[in-house]
Amino acid sequence: MGLLTNLHRKVIVLGLVPKFLKQLPQVAKLLMLISLIMIAIIPMDGQYRRTYISENALMPSQAYSYFRESEWNIVRGYRSQIEEFVKNNATAKERNLEVESWLQDFGIKTSIYHNEEHQDTLYGILHTPRGDGTEAIVLSIPWYNGDDEFNVGGAALGIGLLRYFSRWPVWSKNLIIVFSENPRDSLRAWVEAYHTSLDLTGGSIEAAINIDYASDSDFLDYVEIYYDGLNGELPNLDLLNVAIKITQHEGMKVSLNGQPKDTIDDDGYFPRLKTMLLGIRDSTFAGVKRVHGNEAFSGWRIQAVTLKACGTEGNIDITSFGRVSEGIFRAVNNLLEKFHQSFFFYLILAPRNFVSISSYLPSAVIISVVYATFSLDALVNTPFGPPMFFNKESLLSLMILSITLASSYFLSQLFIYAPNPGLLIGLNILLTIVPYFIRKPVSFFKEPLTYRIRVFGYLYMSLVLTSLLVINFPLAFMMGILSFPMTLVQTQQSRYIANMSIAIKNMLYLTLSNPFFAILIVSNVIDSDLKYLDVFYDLILAWNDLSCWTWFLICIGWFPAWLLIAMSTIKSSQVTSVEDEKKQQ
Repeated sequence: MGLLTNLHRKVIVLGLVPKFLKQLPQVAKLLMLISLIMIAIIPMDGQYRRTYISENALMPSQAYSYFRESEWNIVRGYRSQIEEFVKNNATAKERNLEVESWLQDFGIKTSIYHNEEHQDTLYGILHTPRGDGTEAIVLSIPWYNGDDEFNVGGAALGIGLLRYFSRWPVWSKNLIIVFSENPRDSLRAWVEAYHTSLDLTGGSIEAAINIDYASDSDFLDYVEIYYDGLNGELPNLDLLNVAIKITQHEGMKVSLNGQPKDTIDDDGYFPRLKTMLLGIRDSTFAGVKRVHGNEAFSGWRIQAVTLKACGTEGNIDITSFGRVSEGIFRAVNNLLEKFHQSFFFYLILAPRNFVSISSYLPSAVIISVVYATFSLDALVNTPFGPPMFFNKESLLSLMILSITLASSYFLSQLFIYAPNPGLLIGLNILLTIVPYFIRKPVSFFKEPLTYRIRVFGYLYMSLVLTSLLVINFPLAFMMGILSFPMTLVQTQQSRYIANMSIAIKNMLYLTLSNPFFAILIVSNVIDSDLKYLDVFYDLILAWNDLSCWTWFLICIGWFPAWLLIAMSTIKSSQVTSVEDEKKQQ
């Protein structure tokens, strides 16, 4: 006790607390640097882990696969018939009716889900001879893939696989095949209808495999596996590991997060770092950028991955690609319960390397602390005397925050029903520059109100990031990094009006940290799928078609905080600090 008393006395004598409070901005900047370093350390040797199968019942690649050359001619036959659809410009109705007759030939119960907005979807169910019919596995075959290419090989392979599966008595789960018009809104509409209104169902869906084989070639080079879900949701790591293990067991190379073929085998710090950052990017823009089909199953506790055949000049044949789907189906068929043993939150560094949430979450927590630190700095480091949180300025700030939130929500709704990216950008340009064209101080903004507004702006941003970082780490991380320039904005007090350099810097920082400008810049720089102002249409479509929250999190999470900081730069009246009052006396 005496030691603590002496320590407390020394802290008071040396004035360490006031000195520390004065250095809060530097402390916050140091914390941001530490957060980035922690992310950069993850791909280093010793920081990540090798992947493994947590659920022993899965037993991937333990059983011999029988989908081999004997099925090749059957797949070719279906493919030749499907190619006729393309030549004859068959409608979705014509395609579905023809394929429905094929499925019925080998005992599949079929139905067509009619949806005027998202087009019709054909699906069929192979009921298990051994199970109780309460669980199912889905084989999803979009007619057009994420690149808007006709899925010729995928459709032929899917029908061939289900015909092959129908002759096996080993299934303990129902098998469902789905032919949607696209892997985006059409497939999503069917998934929602399956859980709400469809009469023909096969029980709870445990897993879904999407087949993307747009080529009409018998051969492929390598396989891309997509696993991102909407709103930060990821499939259980066991399913992804099973897909990777079986694919590699069949002699095929695996690409993750869109890595090109020539970098798949690279093993080093920078390839791992690149794969991790691409994964963060893809998860941040999941539902907004190109959709492959696995995203459509998010929100229903369905573990889903997409297998995409890439290239046509390799020595891997289409039956090998089919054996990957067979192996995954047989592994999932072994489960007696839902996926739960392995991780649901992780970052992939390579096909066989990953890190769990405990390794990367602290970096996002630190970013949240950064904004809380800036909020504390705006509260205590003011020229207006000791802080009094519960006073008139604080109540006014709360009122302004409430109005800002209501306005942001109205803006988000307005652009959903009347999307106009040009108007959105113009409005944000106006909000950025208007404070610097107000020549006379605004009487309403009496000091220290602008400082209290900054307190609530940074604190709100910290609370948003804290609420989001576990659910959707990539989006929270990106929002925290991209909005950091607004912490460099200074208040525009009337006695500093002549200092134009402050105004110019503030304008630059506000432009860089504006959510819509930042998203526009980042999407055009790091992702070829999101070009120019189309990213805003994609954000709104992702909400309407897929129930993706990104648009609302930007509008109601990031934008209000930015608005409050921009508001704090308005020239204020009656600027009288404590020091000025002492000098006047």
